[in-house]
Amino acid sequence: MGHAERIWLLLIGLTAAGAWLAETGHSSWGLSLVVAGLIGVKGHLVIDHYMEMRTASPRFRRLLHAFVVLVPVLVLLSHGFSDVLQRLTSLG
Repeated sequence: MGHAERIWLLLIGLTAAGAWLAETGHSSWGLSLVVAGLIGVKGHLVIDHYMEMRTASPRFRRLLHAFVVLVPVLVLLSHGFSDVLQRLTSLG
């Protein structure tokens, strides 16, 4: 089995773990941190191994990695401020 296949299987495993965690129905800071970590790891793997950004311009690569950091931060903020976000986004 090659390197790309191992990365692909790791991504599938991380996705399955995230789906399993989502099905637990729990809402805690610990779970949010784990989910944010999974998102970050998967993002970095995709950028480095499937988008082949290791050879891209350093500026562009940093921009993509910054985005991968931003998304987990937004997940954590949505956990911490869910009541505020709910009020801001509800129609009623």
